[in-house]
Amino acid sequence: MQLLLRRSALFAAFAFAFFAHAQPVPQPSNGRAFEEAIVPRVYITLPADTLNWIMQNVTSDKDWHADFVHMHYGVADTVKDGGFRLRGNTSRYSGKKSFKISFNSFTPGHRWEGLKDLNLNGEHNDPSASRARIGWHLFQDMGLPAARSSHVRLYINGDYMGLYANIEQINDDFVERRYGGKAGNLYKCLWPATLTYLSNDPNDYKFTSGGRRAYDLKTNTTADDYSDLANFIHVLNQTPMADLPCALESVFDVNEYLYSLAVEMSLGHWDNHANNKNNFYLYQSPVDGLMHYITYDLDNTLGVDWINQDWAAKNIHAWGDANNYYPLYHRIKSVPEYQLRLQIFLAEINAHLTSTAFINRSLGYRDQTTGYIGSDPSYPLDYGYDSTTHYNAWHSASGGHVKKGIQPFIAQRVSQTQNQFISGNADPVLWRPRLLGASNQGPIRATVVVYDESLPSSVILQYRESGSTVWTAVDLYDDGLHGDGAAGDRTYGNSFSVAGTVTQLDYRFAAQDVQSQLGQWPCTYATHSLHPFPAVVLNEAQSANQTTVYDQNGDDSDWLELYNLGASSASLVGLTLSDDPSNPGAFRFKSGSIGGNAHAMVWASGDTSQYPDHASFKLSSGGEFLGLYFLDNQGTYHLLDEVQIPALAPDHSYGRWTDGHAQWVVFAEHPTPLMPNAGSLTTENIAALAWKAAPNPFRAGTWIQSSDKAPAQVEITNALGQVVQAFEGEGPFYWTGNTPGMYWVRIATASGVQVLSIVQE
Repeated sequence: MQLLLRRSALFAAFAFAFFAHAQPVPQPSNGRAFEEAIVPRVYITLPADTLNWIMQNVTSDKDWHADFVHMHYGVADTVKDGGFRLRGNTSRYSGKKSFKISFNSFTPGHRWEGLKDLNLNGEHNDPSASRARIGWHLFQDMGLPAARSSHVRLYINGDYMGLYANIEQINDDFVERRYGGKAGNLYKCLWPATLTYLSNDPNDYKFTSGGRRAYDLKTNTTADDYSDLANFIHVLNQTPMADLPCALESVFDVNEYLYSLAVEMSLGHWDNHANNKNNFYLYQSPVDGLMHYITYDLDNTLGVDWINQDWAAKNIHAWGDANNYYPLYHRIKSVPEYQLRLQIFLAEINAHLTSTAFINRSLGYRDQTTGYIGSDPSYPLDYGYDSTTHYNAWHSASGGHVKKGIQPFIAQRVSQTQNQFISGNADPVLWRPRLLGASNQGPIRATVVVYDESLPSSVILQYRESGSTVWTAVDLYDDGLHGDGAAGDRTYGNSFSVAGTVTQLDYRFAAQDVQSQLGQWPCTYATHSLHPFPAVVLNEAQSANQTTVYDQNGDDSDWLELYNLGASSASLVGLTLSDDPSNPGAFRFKSGSIGGNAHAMVWASGDTSQYPDHASFKLSSGGEFLGLYFLDNQGTYHLLDEVQIPALAPDHSYGRWTDGHAQWVVFAEHPTPLMPNAGSLTTENIAALAWKAAPNPFRAGTWIQSSDKAPAQVEITNALGQVVQAFEGEGPFYWTGNTPGMYWVRIATASGVQVLSIVQE
């Protein structure tokens, strides 16, 4: 389908080389650190005189030596000699104080559960002790960058200190997990972070207030380069309003900000940029080239108010401070189309806030924490709260600064938001568009997230070879069959191929709604480079292998599989694998090849000392990024393929529906290492086949046989997917072996296909 695409007058004469946006922000698994099913115990041990000094010197940020123990289902995990101090602002002067635990203060680079820090917040202003956790989970539910959160019971030197909110620190690890790549500049923005234009000199934005920078750079501090922030603020402030959308969207993820603002409104989060020039982060992502807004500090929400405003009723189109000008909020809200986009996001949030799942989860926090509040010695210190106050916090105001209960606040906010919607129909919103694939020898996958008041009537990608005037349209689908994720999840996708001589594409996404309104990204077109790299893709992975297959040492290492889409053999030299987008060269193939339309397998054992087919990383059963790259002669890594592996049960795998297919699925019954991903075997067929190899492991040779005398075709393949021996007939078959290592035996009969793993010692 061809659509006539609108152009901005400002950008019609020339095109910027836009970066492709990231997919919806991935949320790392909670793991042990943010366990939600229980309330773990945390023990801190340090000298008594040190603890007394900390409590007396409340403004100090000095880390003190302390031991940390985390009790999880009765299992202790200990970190010796971590850092311990107070944290927070006004909470330093409260009865119930907040604490920071730093695992790398005295051991550089050390982490616990992948974390440098834990923030244990007393939440002394919040009688529910749960508002921040509810808020962070709402951000997470909406697919926005969100700190992981849970509750823990804190003990210091054996004394129970009370129930604490456990909130993930926003730092370089946080942004790398959400946005990929090595951490770009991350700015912590606190009062008075107005984002007002000062000058074109980046150093002018290093001004201090209250003894710290208002825009405090938390990463890349040695370079201390504020050029990206200065450029963003310049575009935000100095661009004429008529040109603002195209200009701003080229440097800032506007949709992410609008959605975040919608969540902040829904939570009544007033201590933010829009109202108080406070409490947010800005992150310059090196992956998509955009600045990103990340919210922060969600305890004063859901009915908590210190400035005499009814946040459950305040108009969504007049949310920010009316007496002061904060350009990020005020300029964006002055764009009529952005007001309508905001309403689309608010409608999404309203539906979620009133869902049974959200309500039950919120009440579940109450039920989970009630038993620990009654014995919390610090809980009553600031406002005289007791266990009744805590239980009632979900349904009624607690007095003072707690003007509304959590549930009444949400009910009123949802109703008021709906009543405050202005008339108008938004253009379809195209968000996080992406082309995946740097090779002109294989398929290129296109995805984009589309929001609208109703389902769009069409979503397309248009592309052309750079320099050409002829555009080709590719229809995109949200049916769960075209590499688009789950059906109905608003992510539209499809794959396409180009001639092997094409080295650069121009492309743009467009969507049309049922009222024939058109949304486009970008205002002109983006560019995408292609190279003659091998047409090799990730094909399958198993992150919780127990009995599926065993490596050369007989260990149940996790594994991943590659597939060559081409008909000819392709060298693996130059390809790299990684479970961390900030380290694309984690594992590099130094030799080997993969046959045409064939498979190759790599063990994700984390041990490269014995075998060349073992990667330097392991796969997490709780969910894991996996990327395939090509390292060119100039030392540049090019992303060929990637997948976000979901949490997997033992012996389940995650693979393409069929070899090379755009859609990924979970193989719950029978993973297929080094075998075609074409359907799955049934347990009945496996039992009927019952082929065995003995001895296994073997040295001189092994017999491959079955009690069933049905004719069979047998192929034995090595770890690179190469067939090293074939048999045909009823068997038994005797194989003398090849070189020591792991091999796979594929037996195909009329009853089905069976795969055995064998080891030659």
